Amino acid sequence: MTKRKKLAAVVLALSVMTILSHGVDAVEREQRPYETVSRVVQPGQSLWDICSKLNSSEDIRTIIDRARVDNDVDNPGALQPGKVLMIRYKR
Repeated sequence: MTKRKKLAAVVLALSVMTILSHGVDAVEREQRPYETVSRVVQPGQSLWDICSKLNSSEDIRTIIDRARVDNDVDNPGALQPGKVLMIRYKR
């Protein structure tokens, strides 16, 4: 085998390993369980205010939708101060 072919084989092997490792990481990230926190609604707070303070890799709209369903919130613009919300999110 020439040096050029050996180099090409090494580059190809490293590329395949890199692609596979990124795929495995994406699958593991999807299978991770949710973190759950409870938050007490303060006067004037919205779900956006509360959820935007979480350290999450998810889109905030996904977290808000899940929080609405989990906490039976029909009107997110009219949260009652003092209500305890359980919020699930992925880090």
